Amino acid sequence: MESRINKAVTFSTSAYKSFVKASWDFASIVQVNGIEVIQGNLNDLTVTVSPEILNTVLELQEDPNAPFSIPIMSTCGCLLRMKCTGDIFSNQINKGDLPLRYKFLLHVLIQCISNIRAGYDIAGNDIIGLMVALVLNKPFSISKYIFTNMKENITRTGSRTTGNKFWMYPHFLQKIMNVQHPGNPKADNDILKIETMTENSLKIFKVLAAKRYTESKPPRK
Repeated sequence: MESRINKAVTFSTSAYKSFVKASWDFASIVQVNGIEVIQGNLNDLTVTVSPEILNTVLELQEDPNAPFSIPIMSTCGCLLRMKCTGDIFSNQINKGDLPLRYKFLLHVLIQCISNIRAGYDIAGNDIIGLMVALVLNKPFSISKYIFTNMKENITRTGSRTTGNKFWMYPHFLQKIMNVQHPGNPKADNDILKIETMTENSLKIFKVLAAKRYTESKPPRK
């Protein structure tokens, strides 16, 4: 069975620098028909983001009433069964403390879904909860999680943002723009360069995982 995040993390589309920058520079949180949404503008075009829109455009097929957090005991129990060697009661986990298959899953979530701005080895409770929900097939609203991260990015102020907004979720924003305004002009010299994972990088990832992970003694069961 295909994972519910498969299309969100594997779809291929070029993101454009001018659009991503304008989306965040002019983004605001507003109410539309009593529903909280994020709106941005580009060339007098309004782009609207909400959990419902994210759910539809990213093809997440979620229950709109699903939560976007997992009980701490479910998280800890799942980490034990994954044979995580780190402190499962901590508010963050190093992905190197997980066996290869779970390390790779967490790596993908950190890179594609999380709001982490730097330091891609450490994952907080929120993204760990998403990983656990996927592994255990528990209800989890990824669209609400993404939307919450986007709202937090808009409201961050002071030296932590140095006056600029982090260009979060460029491909998600571009896909929404393509759906809402398919005729918006694009230029090849405006494409945002984003490195993708290759076969060689996967080999390196596997080698590093084998060196980093050593099962606990006695083994966790």
